[in-house]
Amino acid sequence: MRERAGRLKSVDAVIVNGGVPRSGEIPMHLLPGQAVNLRTGTRCDVAQLEHVVTIAGIGHPPRFFATLKMCGVQPEKCVPLADHQSLNHADVSALVSAGQTLVMTEKDAVKCRAFAEENWWYLPVDAQLSGDEPAKLLAQLTSLASGH
Repeated sequence: MRERAGRLKSVDAVIVNGGVPRSGEIPMHLLPGQAVNLRTGTRCDVAQLEHVVTIAGIGHPPRFFATLKMCGVQPEKCVPLADHQSLNHADVSALVSAGQTLVMTEKDAVKCRAFAEENWWYLPVDAQLSGDEPAKLLAQLTSLASGH
């Protein structure tokens, strides 16, 4: 969850994605998985997809586009969308020409699943904490949940 800087004084943990963490912050990075077809659930290496158009309706779309490039995808077109933007079939399908493949975030896939076309895919990512950070965070959450 993205919060304003003023909230940092009242939280128990700060997890940051990207950049250099400050003292006390927990670094996280996103690890991409295999691309998933919205219609069939078929999985494949995202680099195998050809003639890719990509959309991202997240807080910082360039990060998603950079992740795809890091995975070996050279998109023909990158379309940043507003965070939490509503999506419909007409608008999304208009972004893709015949023979192109659409790749989107998992967040956008949830909005498109009901009207997805056969050439629409999403790239899931998993949040990864390094070192002993997961155990420390779990201990902190357990303590908070038990009221200690």
